[in-house]
Formats: sequence, C-alpha cells, structure tokens
Amino acid sequence: MCDTFVALSNVTKDNSIIFAKNSDREPIEPHIGVFVEREKHSEKKVRCTYIGIDQVSETYACMLFKPSWIWGAEMGVNEYGVVIGNEAVFTKLISREESLIGMDCVRLALERSKNAEEAVEVIIELLEKYGQGGKCGYKKNLMYDNSYMIVDFNRAFVLETAGRKWAVKEVKGFDSISNSLSIRKDYFKASVEKDVDFKATFERKLIAKVASGDFRRALTRKELRKRKGSIDLKDIFEITRTHTNSKNIFNGSMKSICMHAWSLISSETTGSIVVKLKDGKIQVFATLSPRPCLSVYKPLLFDSKFLFSENETKEAVKYWQKRRNLVLKLSKNKTLANEFILQRDELEKRTLSMKWNEEDIKEIWKKEEELISKFL
Repeated sequence: MCDTFVALSNVTKDNSIIFAKNSDREPIEPHIGVFVEREKHSEKKVRCTYIGIDQVSETYACMLFKPSWIWGAEMGVNEYGVVIGNEAVFTKLISREESLIGMDCVRLALERSKNAEEAVEVIIELLEKYGQGGKCGYKKNLMYDNSYMIVDFNRAFVLETAGRKWAVKEVKGFDSISNSLSIRKDYFKASVEKDVDFKATFERKLIAKVASGDFRRALTRKELRKRKGSIDLKDIFEITRTHTNSKNIFNGSMKSICMHAWSLISSETTGSIVVKLKDGKIQVFATLSPRPCLSVYKPLLFDSKFLFSENETKEAVKYWQKRRNLVLKLSKNKTLANEFILQRDELEKRTLSMKWNEEDIKEIWKKEEELISKFL
C-alpha cells in the first residue's frame, strides 16, 4: 500500500510545488534508487518487467526509486522536473495477463515526457495500446490496477485507471491519492461517458476498504489542510512519518501513512521521497531506507553522483539492507530509537538550511552514513 500527495504553489510557504510519496511494499523487498542517463535508441523494442513494447528514439534522464526486481519505478523525477508516483487500486477490471504494470508506466512516462500533461498522455496511450496486468507483488501473488499523481513546475494531475478505462482530474491547491479510487464525476476528461461515477463504477469496495486507502487519503488531506498557506519541506517530512492514533513507532497499522509491518499487517513503507520544484530547480530528498520515522531524508542534486546505476543493483540493495537492519534494531529499543530521532532531526535541520551545492550535499550523505553506522 502507498500514499502520494502534492502541495501546489498557492498553498506552500515559499510558492514552491512539493511532491511526496511513501512506497509501501513487502517488508523484505529492497527499495533502491537508480539514475538513468538520457539516451538515444536505435533498437525498436524496450523490455519492461514482463513484455516488450515499442521504443522511442530518445529517452530522458531520470532518478528512479523502485523495487529492485522491477524494471519500472514506484516514483521518480526526470530532467525536466516531471515527477510521478503510482498507487495500487483494486478494481473490477484487474487482469492476470502479463502486460505493463503501473511501475513500468511511471518509468516510461518519465523517460518520454517534458511536462505533466505529456506524461498523462503517455500513460493513457500505453494503457489503451498494451493494457495493464501481471504480478506486482515481490513474494505475494498480488495484482492491481493503478492511479498516478503526475506533477511538474506548473501543474499536477491525478490519473486513475481500471483495466483500460481511465479518468483524469487536475489538482487545485493540494491533493492525495492512496489505495482506493478517488475520482468520481469530477474528471475533466475520461474514457467513460459523461456523469459516470468512476469510483463507484469500477472499485471493488471490500478490498479497497481493507486497504484503508480512503482513510489514509483523508488523513493526508487533513494534515495538508491544517498547514495550508504555510506548507514547507519540514511539514511534508512530518506528514510522511504520521502514525494513526499514536506516536508509538512500534505499532503496525494499515491506517498509518508511515506503515509498519506488524502482526497481520504485511505491508511496510520501504522507501520515501520528497521533491521540491521551484524556479526551474529540482530538489530531491530520499530515504533509500524503510520507515521514514526511523530514516533520514538525504538531499540529491539531479545528477548521477549519488544514486546507483542500473548495473549496480547489488550495491544498491546492500545500501538499503544496511538501513533496514538499523530500523529493525531501533524498532526493538525505544530508548535507542528516540536517541536516533534526536540526532536525525538535527541532521535534517542542517539539510534544510544548507546551500545546494555538491560539497554540502556530500557532507550530509557522509554524516548520514556515520549516523547509521554509529547506531548499528
């Protein structure tokens, strides 16, 4: 399960656009960050997770945050400042036939779009041509359709799908998507007839209720509404770390934005990102670690200096695993966890006040590594 949200320039403190996503997957599933260079292509096909599709002549550079075994990505940003995150949604039209999966569509849209509107059209075209389907779980035989939050320097859209059906609405102010359909009749374009309630028509209500998507979406929107007009990066970090009905970081709940696998709950936040867009500048913050409540948001320039390449998947997995080991250790020792959080918060405070240059960013990454090693 996942949560993705955005605050547009009319509700943020400094008129920036801020996007965030918690990627909730199976707790043992490595979540990695990779940098994909801009590239020209002579081959006619590209192999995605399950199928090959038509390739384009050139793809754009992307930062991808993804399960290690999937070709596509749960979330990412490209060189033009297009940012996308996807959500699993449970509809009446889910297909078991292997085709494109939602994460493939995230990557393909980032590689092929210069703005959010183009990205919406890319995903719609792919959906109508190839459909969607296939196993999306790591160990589990989980299948689902997808919704997407698609953002650039000027606009944000929600695109929701059911099989090959789709609906799009534009975000005004702020919005959140989760593991349930949210578009009803408020779309400005769709593949269904006018006045069709998209959510009521296509959602499998019982599964959506168990997934608690409506609850978490309402919770996220409530937190954004409380801060409307003064939202900044610190607020966004805090929202991704929200636990329901308790600040106890040891409780598992499908109703928490920061999700923990515990007891019957088998989904956990395995990685989180926050992206700030303003005046043509892209600022990315990533945990590359499970549970943002016990992780550090590290700053990233849009280049290949900090993330791994696709050929370095093993190294990327080791990087994530080290941080997961610490999260597991801290989750068993509340005193130690609170100590870590105090030092983590000091490091993030330094991050939010630093100059955005390579030297300062390298220092933050170095300090984060020292912090992880110290508490391990």
